[in-house]
Amino acid sequence: MKQYEKMMINLMEGFDQHLEPEKKILLLEECGRKCIHDRREKLIQDAKLLYKNSNDLKDFLVKLSKIYESFHVTDEEIVFIWDKCYCPIIGKIPVGKISPTICHCSQGWVKELFESVTEKSVEVILEETITKGNSRCKLKVIL
Repeated sequence: MKQYEKMMINLMEGFDQHLEPEKKILLLEECGRKCIHDRREKLIQDAKLLYKNSNDLKDFLVKLSKIYESFHVTDEEIVFIWDKCYCPIIGKIPVGKISPTICHCSQGWVKELFESVTEKSVEVILEETITKGNSRCKLKVIL
């Protein structure tokens, strides 16, 4: 295991030991918000253009689900589903070695995508995470 991977494990252990849940979530969501801009700015810009050229929110969601394979829309829910962790650091850490607290970063990533596009506040719920032993990560979006 690389040094920066060990550092992230230790950092999450420190978060879990010393921070209130609200603070942990706030800090990690902010990390995810910055990450999407640093690593996937084109996705945000493409989604904004798609939203602008859609008839309404539902039309946008359907179109987005057709071009972004991890995004799914049904009559019952709007979700992101990933079969692995795509974080370039966390995704290399073996399952069970890092706290599920880290997954709030993904929560911020998804929030930032939708809030940047719709310019409205959204809620994102971590329903399943690989770090908790699930076979996938599932984040539910509530607009």
